[in-house]
Amino acid sequence: MEVTMSRETDWMVFEKAVEVTASAVRGTAGGSQPASYVAEVFREVHKALKETAETMVQKDTKAGF
Repeated sequence: MEVTMSRETDWMVFEKAVEVTASAVRGTAGGSQPASYVAEVFREVHKALKETAETMVQKDTKAGF
């Protein structure tokens, strides 16, 4: 079953990926990493966050009680 995230959710995932990437890169070697390294970190962070968000969207949102 293919689940698509809303545009709002997708945007929030993107923004969080930018935030996490910036934090991670600042912590590595004083932020002196090449752009290719930053891009790779962003791709991996965005991928992980998007997979998690899609998994959450698939779950039934009703309370279990």
